[in-house]
Amino acid sequence: MQPEIYTLLAFLVIVGAYLLHRIIVGGREARKVAGKMLVTCPETHQTVAVKVKAGQTALAAMVGKEKVELSQCTRWPERRDCDQACLAELTADPEKHRVWTLAAEWYSGKSCIYCGRPISALSHLDHPPALIGLDDKIIEWQNIPAEQLPDKLATARPVCWNCNIVEGFRQEHPELVVNRPWKH
Repeated sequence: MQPEIYTLLAFLVIVGAYLLHRIIVGGREARKVAGKMLVTCPETHQTVAVKVKAGQTALAAMVGKEKVELSQCTRWPERRDCDQACLAELTADPEKHRVWTLAAEWYSGKSCIYCGRPISALSHLDHPPALIGLDDKIIEWQNIPAEQLPDKLATARPVCWNCNIVEGFRQEHPELVVNRPWKH
């Protein structure tokens, strides 16, 4: 082959490696702020749930810029024109503000109040555990509005998925449940 072809191939490999690196950096930045997050609204000083435009964050990171914008907030549409000052809190430590992290830390080391088995680590591929509040109603943690989750967790007790199904059925349909003294 001629030297020009080698030079062109080397140039294409370098450009390809650079582009791959930028794509990886963009994906990493987008994953940092992906998902539902909880922040304190600077205006009301209350907890609100927000989502970031992860795709836009990734594209900005790919070209070497930092751009983080909200795509959703529980105060919207009424306050859609806010200055998004809560983003400073979020970008400082995104992992601390992730709803998933909050729930995972709360369940860590806890056991089910019904069966006593330890609650396994949260997984996107497994059945979610639940909790029982002061009203003695069982609810899966994912079904609680994100902005209410910290308050609910402060007074709740953990329930494993199996007991959630059994006790949830017992609560919803008490007329169908017959208590029998089973012999083992």
